[in-house]
Amino acid sequence: MKNVDLGLLFLRLGLGICLFMHGFGKILHGVGGVKSILVDAGLPSFLAYFAYLSEVLAPIMIAVGFYSRLGALLVFGSSLVILYSYFGLSNLLELTNVNGFKAELIYLYIAMSLCIISTGSGKYAIKQD
Repeated sequence: MKNVDLGLLFLRLGLGICLFMHGFGKILHGVGGVKSILVDAGLPSFLAYFAYLSEVLAPIMIAVGFYSRLGALLVFGSSLVILYSYFGLSNLLELTNVNGFKAELIYLYIAMSLCIISTGSGKYAIKQD
């Protein structure tokens, strides 16, 4: 028996809850660390405030299934900015000492976001898309 909608619910909950925890840290401590990473990468510091959208609002949208595709698009865009600013283009394939990618978590967020963008929220959602 296939239950794609249940799988999409688990995918949305996994992405939404895990990513929201990063946003919760920013609610408690601000985006100062993000600003310094962006400035070091040559990007404007005001972009740090988009972390509240992509790590607080978007994960909630994704988890509850309210405009999930839009939330996933926000996460996807933010993930690309993180790859560029934190890891740099020359380190995208850099490995840890146990042979995993250093950017592994970001790659998982990108893959999960693309899945939700391409499939929508499924039937277990506040607003199916």
